[in-house]
Amino acid sequence: MVLISRMGTLLAATSVISLVRAAFIPQQLLLSNRRGGFSSISLAASEQFDLDGLSFRQANQDDIDTLSAIESASYPADEAASRESLEYRQQNAAPYFRCAVQDENVIGYICSTRCAEFEHESMTTHDPTGSLLAIHSVVVKKEYRRQGIASHMMKKYADEMSTEIGIQKMVLIAKSNLLGFYVNCGFKVTRPSDIVHGEDSWYDLEMDFQQDAIRSFLNPDESWFVKTEQFCKPFPVVKPHLEAHRIWVEDMRAKGFCITSGYRVDAEGKPGGGGMMFFAAKSYAQAEALVLQDPLVINQCVEWRLNGWIPEVGNVQMR
Repeated sequence: MVLISRMGTLLAATSVISLVRAAFIPQQLLLSNRRGGFSSISLAASEQFDLDGLSFRQANQDDIDTLSAIESASYPADEAASRESLEYRQQNAAPYFRCAVQDENVIGYICSTRCAEFEHESMTTHDPTGSLLAIHSVVVKKEYRRQGIASHMMKKYADEMSTEIGIQKMVLIAKSNLLGFYVNCGFKVTRPSDIVHGEDSWYDLEMDFQQDAIRSFLNPDESWFVKTEQFCKPFPVVKPHLEAHRIWVEDMRAKGFCITSGYRVDAEGKPGGGGMMFFAAKSYAQAEALVLQDPLVINQCVEWRLNGWIPEVGNVQMR
């Protein structure tokens, strides 16, 4: 994927131009026909690779030499991202810099940064609160290409990023010959990109983590949990975090979490009894981890308690 200014100037991660062109060869490509549509062809893998033996983890500082070597070996010198660019992403956007590892050896990686808008001005740095996750690079080491690893990496990456709080979409741009690869990974082609670079056309793609329908029921492997809480700070201090809590809950619901939140009130309907959040999780540990992401909890605005809930008569449905 390439991150270029709308004036055609390359950003720091210049290697992204060739990442979609040469850093991996997808098993399925789309070829433009004369009517402007696309037809697919399949490329057979050169040999079978055990994808189940591939693990994923965050890149760390000790990986930079290896990552830089893979980058340099994959692209011409004037296109390869600098070591400094890779270090910046690892240091500032580590949760979104993931390595594919086989037998403790890094054989590929995907890195991204967050931004509020997908444009040049916001892409030169990482905005940790940005709702868009812009993919810079998808790289597979040369000797491991054409074995389905890039697709496996991308789908695994998408699964992990879909649960990150605050991220609504993954975005990128690519040339027409890579559209099939990304569509197969779950992306949608939205339009020809405004970005101009050379004679080739680019396309905007996105993967929307917001879901059309709010999940109403438990999954078979889930149970109900209840978080009750009382404010422990003055309301003027708590107020901005209440709005952040509301946005967080809406984001979780849009991502498919079965969750609702509200106030406990007295006989006259007046708040003051504290708050309650009712939600589904696979285990107490998972439920507690979710609670610890709540802005009210992070900012120590409430004293809270978490309990599981087992329905004895009837059940609960969200709306």
